[in-house]
Amino acid sequence: MKAVLKRSPATNFASWDACVAHSGIWLANSSIGRRRRIAAGVLIYAQGSRHPFFYLIRQGFVQTAMTHETGRRLALELMGPGSIFGEGAAFDGSERFVDAWATTDCELTVYAPDDIRNAGTSGALLFESLIKIMGAKQRILAAKLLQFSNEDPQARMRALLARLVSVQRRSDPSGGARINQIWISQEQLGEMCGMSRVSAARALRRLADGGLVSTHPKYVEVLDAALLEAELYRQP
Repeated sequence: MKAVLKRSPATNFASWDACVAHSGIWLANSSIGRRRRIAAGVLIYAQGSRHPFFYLIRQGFVQTAMTHETGRRLALELMGPGSIFGEGAAFDGSERFVDAWATTDCELTVYAPDDIRNAGTSGALLFESLIKIMGAKQRILAAKLLQFSNEDPQARMRALLARLVSVQRRSDPSGGARINQIWISQEQLGEMCGMSRVSAARALRRLADGGLVSTHPKYVEVLDAALLEAELYRQP
């Protein structure tokens, strides 16, 4: 994964982030929390640790993943600017259930729960926004569970690629030449939609046979984004 990240621009690692519609108030507020710049590869928090902070991504991209008790590593999310993450465990004091680290150089705002509790009127508005964000995440989680329950690997891969292309277009409205290129390995694409690398490769071959994608050694190119996006779950 690190080799791919070094060769790919940040816009190719945008997350399908359900929080963007509600995080404008956080991006506009510079009086609460503290800014932090971290380098690519730095671990923000570790699975199983207790960590009292949550974060807003202002620039760059963060990935989360978890390790199953069997030792299998499961990639969960790639989050981009406007994403808020880590809030649940920060407020309830529970252990983190994922690792989170910077996939590119990042600028974050770091918050402690008391920063919001003690912020007066603006804190109340931020709490309201945070409730909306957590609700949006729950709805997206439900959609993902439905996606994972789909027995057709090809349909699951279609939905994943459609989401990735959609958020890359949102991150780069100019529509650059690489907007439809997904610079993520086939193994990780498989992990992200709950299948083995072999199943992921087979699903991609079928999509390629249908003229929807073209596979390359380091990336997958979406040839018919409109048709793929017909499979995209509507964001709440």
